[in-house]
Amino acid sequence: MGHFIEDAENKEHELNKAVFTNSHNKTEIQKENQSLYLPFHEEMVRFINKVASLSPESRKPVVEIGFTHLSGENYYEYFASSYKIIKVTKLFFFKKERVYYWWRRIIVEMANQNDYVIIKLHEKGTSESNISDVIKKKMRTNIRISKLDSPTAITMLDYLGYRISAHELIKYLESK
Repeated sequence: MGHFIEDAENKEHELNKAVFTNSHNKTEIQKENQSLYLPFHEEMVRFINKVASLSPESRKPVVEIGFTHLSGENYYEYFASSYKIIKVTKLFFFKKERVYYWWRRIIVEMANQNDYVIIKLHEKGTSESNISDVIKKKMRTNIRISKLDSPTAITMLDYLGYRISAHELIKYLESK
């Protein structure tokens, strides 16, 4: 039987080995998922660049559309912005229109499961007249990478282009 220090060091060594193996497997799965996801990302980029090259008048209500991805990160972000008019009712009969600057984002994160990504939808609206008046919505779902195809990219672009709601996009993704 070893001493307390030897037992504690051996236990620490085994714990570190297990943590390294587990995190190594996760990063390998995420890298594999990223390589599977890359063709779909390239298709999304192609569609986004096509829309971004149009004149602002022809792509209304979208003011700005784009994407970001930092190399080494395990997620991709697609975004669009717009102006939106929302009617607010106060005192049961008095209606007032407020103009909001509205952002929509789709964040696609590589999951720790083979052939899966996590899709997060974010919406945020900020009133032009009152900066503290903010509306936020968030939703998320998981989807198999093998089910991401051209019609899915077009549907995601419809969401960014304010043609469909977040609920409709989630329903479409979950039905695939």
